[in-house]
Order: sequence, then structure tokens, then C-alpha cells
Amino acid sequence: MLRELVRERLQETIQKLYGLSVPVEVSVPEKPEFGDLSSTIAFALKAQLSRAPRQIAEEIKASLAYGPGEAWFEKIEVVGPGFINFFLKPETIHLALHEILTQGHDYGTLKIGQGKRAQVEFVSANPTGPLTIGHCRQAVLGDVISRLLENAGYDVTREYYYNDAGRQMKLLGESVRARYFELLGKPAEFPEEGYHGEYIYEIARKIQQQHGESWADAAVEQFTEFAERELFTEIKQTLSRLFRLPPERVFDVYYNESWLQTSSGLQTVLPAAAQEKVIVTSAQVLQWLHELGLAYEKDGAIWFKATALGRPQDRVLVRSHTGEPTYRLPDMAYHANKLLRGFDLIIDIFGADHQDTYQDVLAAVRALWEGGKLPKECTPDKIRVLIHQWVNLLRRGQPVKMSKRMATFVTIDELIDEIKHASLEVHLHRPQAGEGEQSRRSLEDFAVNVVRFFLLMRSPDSHVNFDLDLAKSQSKDNPVYYVMYAYTRIKSIFEKLGELPEVGKADLAILCEQAELNLIKKLDEFPQVVREATEHLAPHFLANYAHELAGLFHDFYEKYRVLDETNPERMKARLALCRAVQIVLERAFALLGLKAPERM
Repeated sequence: MLRELVRERLQETIQKLYGLSVPVEVSVPEKPEFGDLSSTIAFALKAQLSRAPRQIAEEIKASLAYGPGEAWFEKIEVVGPGFINFFLKPETIHLALHEILTQGHDYGTLKIGQGKRAQVEFVSANPTGPLTIGHCRQAVLGDVISRLLENAGYDVTREYYYNDAGRQMKLLGESVRARYFELLGKPAEFPEEGYHGEYIYEIARKIQQQHGESWADAAVEQFTEFAERELFTEIKQTLSRLFRLPPERVFDVYYNESWLQTSSGLQTVLPAAAQEKVIVTSAQVLQWLHELGLAYEKDGAIWFKATALGRPQDRVLVRSHTGEPTYRLPDMAYHANKLLRGFDLIIDIFGADHQDTYQDVLAAVRALWEGGKLPKECTPDKIRVLIHQWVNLLRRGQPVKMSKRMATFVTIDELIDEIKHASLEVHLHRPQAGEGEQSRRSLEDFAVNVVRFFLLMRSPDSHVNFDLDLAKSQSKDNPVYYVMYAYTRIKSIFEKLGELPEVGKADLAILCEQAELNLIKKLDEFPQVVREATEHLAPHFLANYAHELAGLFHDFYEKYRVLDETNPERMKARLALCRAVQIVLERAFALLGLKAPERM
């Protein structure tokens, strides 16, 4: 609100002085000595007014100081070559607090996506094993971005795309069959590039328990289908745990690559779930590429002429030795279908290993659109790609790689369970600690909060060093504990009070201590942080904001008494401030997919 107030005053003044209607940027200075808010508008007006930015800034300052801005600003400064710094009056800052208390849990909602449809594709791991810590970052990013878009008014479709018909799935079936034969005591040849790990034995044991030796002559496809069902059930349960959603709601659509394939030149019979989602097949896209001169045959394979579109090298679309498509061809068809399905915004979240692939795919889709193969409204500009870097799991500063169950990497469930177990050990050593269902639920919630928050604190394009020792600690050094502790401090205040304060009756003008004003100004930043996190697909903006807000609240709480019966009016005002902090933390938690704790 405060930023918007200053922006409006600046726009009014510029219109009055120069007859110009221009966009105005207002920001929060890095250092408090530069004011509460700052603007570089004088630099933006330099070319239009043919005057030095410093002169323009002085004119704007003079007009504001003796015009409508006099009521809002303690002072206005022009510094350097033309920066305008604004120092707000306490009563102006109090307006922001009143706004938060009035809006309540609507505070920070946006309207930029109203009436629009968005699709977010994420995770999209082939069901060849449990989800690992490598998948976890993408899962959390996708979940939070979906929440942010929903908060902005979009009708969001969460989508999971996977290859259910390629070589990897065949290897999965062969791996399970080999382990099944081992359990039966029969000769078994394990595939050279097969899947290792205890989970393959678990699936094989389940087949043995349910079917005995009757599958000894079964085709590998039968093992693949069984394993796929088992693994997808587990994947959904893991994501249900991580997203805090029922398993049937973690994704709206599971899109199979096999839907896009053809058989003998004809489209395969599609299940009901695919009827409205497959408008063009891989074969159709390949034909279009041929017609546009972007596909050719060489050495028995079919190639994508990517170099004609500015890409560094041509790529194989259909293999010569098997006649099977590579990943790029169905991915091209899939993205063409995304556009044809009528989404206004399409977001792909990929790991760094997709850097080259997605650029080839989008180059092909743009060529199809520019070549008239896709309707005009299917512009590829609707597609945004977010690439994230890897997660390094550390224990005592050393990389953690091995997992008994996966044989290679730690799973999401193993990570959550380790943090949960560490929290349980701390909990059981506390006086009057119980082991009831509510206690176990709170430990689960804390562990999931830690995993999510640690993966959200850094920009997606930065690597994450996930410090297990820090994640398991229950101290202020743990950023999750630090943020949650701020919330529980407020909750304990209201529990002692016995009810929520009547915030509408508080005299906010009493709040004039610098720690109080700093807290209100930080609360006022929340809608802008949410907007920027949404527009830039940057959940770390919101995670870091929550941590900074918690820090300011701890500073306030440790300096000043809130429950002070000797000064009821001041107590009422500070309770109103605490309630505003609680509202904003709850809003941030909801967007970040965190569970507010009952106690710490």
C-alpha cells in the first residue's frame, strides 16, 4: 500500500508539472538512511524533458513537499545525481497496518490471472523408481508456483507427463522379472542397465506373494505394468505427503507419452482421460516438420533440422535401429497439444539436464506456429520454462549419496523420515512430552516444513546444499525453526489473552517505536513480494521474506512487552500489530505449503 501511495503521488505530480503520464518505479532502499521508499523516476524523465535528473528530482520534490504530499511525508530528499528518497510520517505507515487488519486473509491476493487458465508441468519422472531428493526440489517448486498462480486468480491445471512406453520402462519390467526369478530360485539374467535397489525386490516379492510361480512364463510387459502401478501408487503417496494434499489431488492430469504414439500409421485407441488432451500425435508433428523442411532422413534415422532454426546441432527424432522416437519428438507433440488445449499460460519446470532438450522442442513448436501448422492463438510465447539446479545433500559437511532402498540416491520419504526421527528424539527428552497422534502429526509437519523451506530459500538457478545437521536442529540457527517460532510466539500471546484482540478498536497511532514501524513497513511489502514471486516464478522471494519478517518480529518481541495491563491502550495497539504479523505469516505459509505449528 505505501509503495502504491508514493507511486500515485509521483504520477499526480509529474502530470501536473510536465503533462506526462508515465510508469513510476518505487522501491525499498537497502539502507534505512535512504528513507522508507525511493524512486529513480528523474532518470527515466531525462530524455523526455532534456534536463539533468537532479534538476527534475528537485522540481518533483518541491511540488510534493508543498502539495498533496505534505500530509504523507516527514521529509523528501534528493541525493546523488537524482535519486528521490521518501521518509514517511508514522501516521502514514499506520495506514498500511489498518489495511492489513481490514483485508485479513485476503491480503496479498492478486487479480492478474482472473479469467485465465494456466498449466504447470512438473516432476514428470518416469515411474521407474521412488522419487528421490533430486525430484524433490522440482516437486516443491511446482507446487508453490501452482499455489501462487491460484492466488493470482488463475484456473490452474497441475500436470505430470511421463514416458510409459520407452526403453526405460522395458528395463524396469526386465529388472523386476529377474528379481522375481531369483526369488523363485530360477536362473535369472539381470539386464545390463537394469534398475538396482531394494525397491525392485519389494515389487518382485509382492508379485510372488500374489501370484506364486504362475508368472514364470509371463511376458516382460506384464511385469512392467505391475511395477508401474506399484511405483505410481508410491509416487502419489510421497507427493501427497510433500504437498499435504490427498493422493488423488496431487496432480490433475497424468499425461502419458503413449497417448501421442501411433501404430501402423494410425492413432492408437485413446483412453477416456486422453480424449480431449490429444489433438495432434507425434506422427502428425513429424509430417509437419517434413512439410516445413525441418525433418530429413540420414543413416536410416529421421533427424530434426535444428540448425536451420539457430540451434547448434541437428537431433535424431526417430532412431534407425528400432524405429522408436527419441524424447524430442513426443515432447514437441506434447507442447503442441498444450497450446491447442487453450491454456493462457504454460509453465514447464525442468532440471538442468533439460537445458538443451527444451530449447530444441520450443524451437520446433515456434517453427510449427510460424509455418501456419498451429493456429494463430497458439503462440509459443505462452510457454515459460523454469530450469532449476541440483540439490547436494550434506551430513557433517560431506555429500550423502547412498540409500539402501534406491542403491543410488536418498528418497524424499527417507529424507522426511530422518528429520522427523531426529525431532522425535528431541521431543521425547522434553518434560511432559507425549507420543500421541497429535504429537506425531506435529513432528511430521515440522519435517515436511523443513524439507520444503530448505529447497525454497534459494533461487532455482542456484545449487542447494541441503545441510542435514542444520535441518534436524531445533534452534534459531535453523531458518524453519526461526520462522515457526515467530508464529508460535504470537499464538502463545493470544492463548494467554484467551481471545483474538478487537483490532478495530485499537489506536494505532500509539505504535511509534522504530521496531514497531519497521515491522509494519515489512508487512506492507507482502503484496509486492507475492506479485514478484508470481511474475518471476521465484518462490524464494517469499521464503526469504518470511524469514526477514520473523527476524523483525523477534526483534520487536524481545524489546517490548505486548501483554501489559498497566497500559491497556498500548497493549491493544501491539496486539493489533501481532495479529497483522500472524495474518501475513499464515498467508505466506499457505503459499509456501507450510503447516503452521501449534507449538514449538
